[in-house]
Amino acid sequence: MTKHEIEILNVMRSRGKTAMDIALTLQISVNTVRSYIRRHPPEDAVRVECRQCGKPILQVKGRKAKYFCSDKCRNAWWNAHPEKVQRKAYYHLTCEYCGKEFISYGNRKRKYCSRPCYADARRSHSVSDTLRNAG
Repeated sequence: MTKHEIEILNVMRSRGKTAMDIALTLQISVNTVRSYIRRHPPEDAVRVECRQCGKPILQVKGRKAKYFCSDKCRNAWWNAHPEKVQRKAYYHLTCEYCGKEFISYGNRKRKYCSRPCYADARRSHSVSDTLRNAG
């Protein structure tokens, strides 16, 4: 690329244009534009380290903060630190079968405290009860 093309590329990139738009304007390959952008990060980018592996990550001002270099590192870190998860969806409910109070996470419509209560509740409703109610 020429210096003039690089200047145009940088101006278009600062205005938020995509690599495809820049490539069409300059009539060059999209991969050439992407390669240039990857090798020449913006000036306002800050380098931080991945929480899991320590690999450097580019933080661009005005964008959502990145803490991990990949999904693999993100999953590994959260699996190693379950105490950091902020769980807020705890519901205090009463079992419809045994009447015992229980805590359900993430499901406020839960009816039974356990699988045995669920199974016993199903067994307690006989076929004749449903036929009596239907007719």
